[in-house]
Amino acid sequence: MPRRPRTDIPGGIHHIISRGAARLPIYVDDHDRVRFLGLLAYATTDHGWEFLSYCLMENHYHLLLRTPQPTLRAGMQRLNGSYAQGFNARHRLVGHVFEGRYTSVAVTGDAHLRELIRYISLNPVRAGACRHPGDWFWSSYSALVGMTTAPDFLACDEVRRLFDPVAERGASALRNFIANQL
Repeated sequence: MPRRPRTDIPGGIHHIISRGAARLPIYVDDHDRVRFLGLLAYATTDHGWEFLSYCLMENHYHLLLRTPQPTLRAGMQRLNGSYAQGFNARHRLVGHVFEGRYTSVAVTGDAHLRELIRYISLNPVRAGACRHPGDWFWSSYSALVGMTTAPDFLACDEVRRLFDPVAERGASALRNFIANQL
């Protein structure tokens, strides 16, 4: 039976998850992570996405993004495909890097969106990779709460306004919202 096509609604917000094949690492070192973020920045620009949050773990990643145009399928195919080809070439491997298709969950409202931002930020803490989300270099948490400079593709002010209408106060409100679950 053929797979159902993914829902790709203009203006939709999606929580994307992709895991390594057999749960193996998809990033061997920081070079791999930097390359993935570069491809992510390119996909964001090329497809007009608005990035709200991300976290790169050892064997999977989480992305939270808005697609103003229905470009999710094309963009994700390009992102995962380009990354996998480069990963295999660099590490002299063959075969699948990712476990099947990526998972895409539609965000249903602001409350759901806030919880996903918290979930993604706390993912490395809950996995035992660090003690505080600000300690994990490979996520958007530090940029969203104003601890570090944000990559150009990250919509920090939009995320902060979810927690306070004044974006400058939103960073502190976001930090407190996430800290409630530590």
